[in-house]
Amino acid sequence: MSRLLAVIPQAWGAQALEAALGAAQQVSAGGAFAVVLVSSQPSAAYAQLATRAGAQLVYQAMHEALGECDEPQVLVAAVAEALRAIPRLGSEVPLVLLPPGPQGEELAALLADYLDGQALGRCVALRLEDDAVLAERSAWGGRMRLALRVGNGPAFACLRAGRPQLEAEASADIFNLELHGRLPKALALDKRESGQRLPPLEGAKLVVSGGRGVNEQGFALLEELALGLGATLGGSLPAVDAGMVPVLRQVGVSGKFVSPQIYLAVGISGTLQHLAGVSLDSCIVAVNQDPEADIFKVASLGIVAPWETFLPALLAGLRQSVPG
Repeated sequence: MSRLLAVIPQAWGAQALEAALGAAQQVSAGGAFAVVLVSSQPSAAYAQLATRAGAQLVYQAMHEALGECDEPQVLVAAVAEALRAIPRLGSEVPLVLLPPGPQGEELAALLADYLDGQALGRCVALRLEDDAVLAERSAWGGRMRLALRVGNGPAFACLRAGRPQLEAEASADIFNLELHGRLPKALALDKRESGQRLPPLEGAKLVVSGGRGVNEQGFALLEELALGLGATLGGSLPAVDAGMVPVLRQVGVSGKFVSPQIYLAVGISGTLQHLAGVSLDSCIVAVNQDPEADIFKVASLGIVAPWETFLPALLAGLRQSVPG
């Protein structure tokens, strides 16, 4: 039995399948790996894709109650039953890969808890040794890396490695697993309007963010600026604690991680806790009246000015540049 398994809920689609197969190819480095496809019915197309990607074993784990369910809280019981049915799982520290992304990371954590395993989460590097799984995780917004070693498994992880290389012809042993365990009910969601006029931080290309040095009037100007630029609004922990911006817009180690093309930081000192929430690939434009502020050490462009004069001038220039 292979020590490397890729688990893919079919309801997550072909993109998730390809991402997990690409990760399995990279970690196996040409060695053996197995694939577990979880669904309510088998898919010959998915099994063939897994085979062409190099899987030696393909398990089609089916539970009639799954349907098109894609929620990790429901899938965890079905996946755990499938993994328990696979021979030798739990010996020799097997590594279980989930498709990269928030859903995969959540399912990896749930499975680790469910099966008394180790949750490695979102990894930037993974490899198997004789008696262990070695992993690296990004920390502090990519400014540090954590080296992890798992000596007793199973270990559950996500790795983004691109699309897999496919063989024109390949063969694999394909098995059907009938699952009958009781599945938890899907969570009932209560949807309410947040009252926010701006889009969420996730996926934003331009983020306008304020810190301790900006008051309520300043955040009103930042919001107006974000609306005018087609951007969104963020804030540091001190700004959230002061009630200047809601917690769902907090950027930092205890808030959201953002990776915009441009991050405009106004009145933000530049603590490591805040910078951990900003991608290293983002261009930071810093505005602060303190020329010694730490934010200038990492900024691509720094402007020493009080927000009280800078923001009105910037908004005036924006209004003049937009017709009507």
